[in-house]
Parts: sequence; structure tokens; C-alpha cells
Amino acid sequence: MIKTQKIQLTANTLFSTLLNVYFKKRWWLIIWILIIGILVSTGKKRESTEIFIMIFSFAYPFVIAFQYWRFASSKDNKVFLIEREYEIFDNKIIGTLSDGTSSTILIEHFIKVIKLKTSFLLYISKTQFVYIPKDAFKTEADKIWFEQEIISKIKA
Repeated sequence: MIKTQKIQLTANTLFSTLLNVYFKKRWWLIIWILIIGILVSTGKKRESTEIFIMIFSFAYPFVIAFQYWRFASSKDNKVFLIEREYEIFDNKIIGTLSDGTSSTILIEHFIKVIKLKTSFLLYISKTQFVYIPKDAFKTEADKIWFEQEIISKIKA
């Protein structure tokens, strides 16, 4: 069993994490839409449909970023920003929030893990995840144990 340090997720960190995951999964869509916009903009004759396609293709990434920013900044999602710590066992993770509430998730209920540069996202559904920053582990040995004993059990 290991215990993490206290974790305080900020709205900006949540925003950048969500955006990072989106672009990691859908980078090809953004590129494809931008290429279409560039190809349409190189034409000499501009019809209303072409103008719409150009505006849409260049605005799309900003619309996505704005949606994630609104989600991360929403007062309705303040539970994500409450300070917490985790006790990690070989078969379960117990999360305890600073307000005293806690929840237990069995390792077998995690459906996938996404490793980011600075954190692990352990998904319990398509949209819900447990955020564990890599610097939350008290020692390097704890982080190695977590990767070998927990991450390896979760199917990618």
C-alpha cells in the first residue's frame, strides 16, 4: 500500500489535461479540418459555402478549446478541484477528499489508463477518470510500484 501526497487540481490544470487528451485522441481530425480550410481558401472564387467551410475549419479548434475551458471553469464542477489524497492498494484505490468524503474503486473497474507527461488518468468510464499527477508519489519507488502493480493491470 502506498499513499500519495495531497493533490489539488486547479481549473487551469483540468483544462489543459482535458485539452491534451482531446488533441491526443483527435489530432488527425483537427489537421484534416485545417487542410480542408486551407484548400478551400486557396480557390479564387468564393461562394457562401466555401466561406462557411473556411471560417468553420479555422474556428473549430478554438471552439473546442472554449468548450473545455467553460467545463473546467464551471462552478458545477468544483468537486474536481477539491484537495484529495489516495491510498493505493494492489486491488483498490481509496480516494479521500479534504471535506472527509471518500470513495473506493476496485482496480478491476478501471477500463483504461492514459499516461500524460505529468500525470496518469485512470478511467472508470468513457468520460470519468481519476487524476493522479506523477509528482504526487512520495518516493520514486512508490511511483515505480504504482506503474508495475496498478497500471499494468489496467487494459490500455
